[in-house]
Amino acid sequence: MFSKVSIIASTLLVASVRARFNQENAVQGVIAAIGGNNGQAATLAGQSIGTLLAGANACAKLALADQVAALDGAGALNAAKALVQAEKNFNPFAVNIPSVCSDPTLPATQGLRGIIPLIDPAVAGSDAVNTASAASLNTPVAANGKSVADLLTDIGFSSFTAQDAARNNVDAGADGNGNGRGNNNNNNNTGNGNGRGNNNNNNNSAGNAAAGNGAAAAGAANENRKLKKRQERAVKARRLRLPAKFSGGGLKLRSSKG
Repeated sequence: MFSKVSIIASTLLVASVRARFNQENAVQGVIAAIGGNNGQAATLAGQSIGTLLAGANACAKLALADQVAALDGAGALNAAKALVQAEKNFNPFAVNIPSVCSDPTLPATQGLRGIIPLIDPAVAGSDAVNTASAASLNTPVAANGKSVADLLTDIGFSSFTAQDAARNNVDAGADGNGNGRGNNNNNNNTGNGNGRGNNNNNNNSAGNAAAGNGAAAAGAANENRKLKKRQERAVKARRLRLPAKFSGGGLKLRSSKG
């Protein structure tokens, strides 16, 4: 028989295999090494820890990376890149996949765009992602109008939760407001007007459907009125029936003797 202690220990072991913690300190030293800036580098280095914790907004580290990139110093941009790339913790007792920022405006610094983030090795498919991440640090991927979540989707990885800057979970491929975006080609309905045409067709279809439903309802109501009148006539006829029979124009009452 297993003791309670053994069961708890086994649970913790499984959780440690599923996901790892303690990645929040990965870039603190790199940012702090920038130095100067009236202590701002050290301040941002300390703040970087919070942005990589499991409960942090997935977009927070990208916004902080923009601030790091704006610091004076030769290593500022590289330190900011390291923060964009950094693996974000997630709590394996609550979820089994990480959260990734879906805001296409972050990071805003052009030199930080197109960097694919590192993913916990315990997550399925992370090997290919982490290989692509290492390559993107030196050769960023095309990221015009795309969020970091989009970059992962583009390489076929979907084991994550997309999160906007307001910390709302959204569909991957949605913009910062959680609205779905089409691709940059022919699916951009607003640009080529097809979207408006489709909307008109949809509206017309809805109008036609509503008209059809109205006609059907009117027909049903008419049938109900007819049925009600037939029922009323039948009741009236029953009430008019008398216990007598007509013969040769005269009324003969039925004898109780038969």
